[in-house]
Amino acid sequence: MVLSSPTGEFKGLSNPTIMNTALVMLGSNSNANQNLELSKEKLLEYFEIVSQSMRITTRPTGNQYVDDFQNEAIKILSDETANETKIILKQIEIELGRTPESKKSGIIPIDIDLIFWNEKLLHEDYNRFDFVRICIDEIK
Repeated sequence: MVLSSPTGEFKGLSNPTIMNTALVMLGSNSNANQNLELSKEKLLEYFEIVSQSMRITTRPTGNQYVDDFQNEAIKILSDETANETKIILKQIEIELGRTPESKKSGIIPIDIDLIFWNEKLLHEDYNRFDFVRICIDEIK
């Protein structure tokens, strides 16, 4: 929409980009520090990272996982839809080596979960795991 004054002067831009705010959890139990940093580099190709939480080490839940996890939350701005953003997140997981086989063997190079989208809870890990809530609440 273009706004104009009574004299016909333009007062605004047409179709300004609407940015969505997403709160995302990152986790890794394989070369964790390197993979968390690489995931943020990849995310920067698509989104603006506004803030990030502290990193928390957690024991794995489940017998198949071989090492502790490093976890952190990031706040990103996206001009994509929530579904498009999820697709990009899953593509980054694949690019960094996440496969069904690696998960079965207990090795998670990177896990990227969309927890909140514009303040709407999308992922129950927020209520399920203390470390998720701690990291997300730090950057909310």
